[in-house]
Amino acid sequence: MRGRRYHILIVREDGKQYHNRILEWIQVRRHMTVLGAVVGLLVLGNVGFFSLASWQGSLLLRARLATSEKARLEKQFASLGKSLDEAQRRIADSEQKLAQMQELARQQNLHLPPVAGVGGPSPHARPSAEVPVTPSVAEIVERSGDVEAQAREISQATSELMDVLRPHLNNLAHTPSIWPVKGFVASGFGERQDPIGGEEAYHAGMDISAPYGSPVQAPAEGLVLEVGWKAGYGNTIVIGHGNGLTTLYGHLSQVLVEPGRTVKRWQRIGLVGTSGRTTGAHLHYEVHRDGQAVNPARYLLY
Repeated sequence: MRGRRYHILIVREDGKQYHNRILEWIQVRRHMTVLGAVVGLLVLGNVGFFSLASWQGSLLLRARLATSEKARLEKQFASLGKSLDEAQRRIADSEQKLAQMQELARQQNLHLPPVAGVGGPSPHARPSAEVPVTPSVAEIVERSGDVEAQAREISQATSELMDVLRPHLNNLAHTPSIWPVKGFVASGFGERQDPIGGEEAYHAGMDISAPYGSPVQAPAEGLVLEVGWKAGYGNTIVIGHGNGLTTLYGHLSQVLVEPGRTVKRWQRIGLVGTSGRTTGAHLHYEVHRDGQAVNPARYLLY
């Protein structure tokens, strides 16, 4: 019976064949069902397509937002890095200046105010279990603020220390503390036997023996007060250093400065000679404090 086909025939009472509208309706319904299935599949396909497209669009939007956020964070980290580098540089410079000023203050027996310090855990210490190894952006910003605050504190401390040291440094800069010429002392300060007449005489300075033409340097900052010939001293320079201190340089072979000119320590002002009353090439060097001659050796440090 496999492969056989059967037909149902409905016959009217008069024997005539009846048109099978029921079968036609069944056939139409079958085609409509197929068509509906196709349409339904198409609708479902479109819905799925648009859903997938919407999901992909959402993914693309999230990807763009993530990229933008990444760029913003990278820019923020770069800015924080620059701020931290600048703060660290300021701290290093301030600490170096503080160390130099503290050493100078120690040498001058100056009392300095306490200075804010910096510190932290040992570089070999392990982090606590409660503290995350990777800090968040907020933590990095907070730490950056802490470093900048420390830099400001150290800069403030440096400024305060400079306020304490500035008058002393200014005083040191104007104090004649170096040898004006390289040589040896041929005659010191005070009573002595005159090298020419042989009688007892008061020597208001010291004679530093040096080869003819040796450079004479200013022992401190000051203002050139006098330049010219003085009886017994020959070619002479007088420099005022402030605080009642003046220095005199005699027997020069040449003068290299003019009256009214400001000079710095180590600046060349003249050359050793034999001008005036002298037995040989040397520099006659005097230091006066409040108009009274004092022993120059008291001021020679270097």
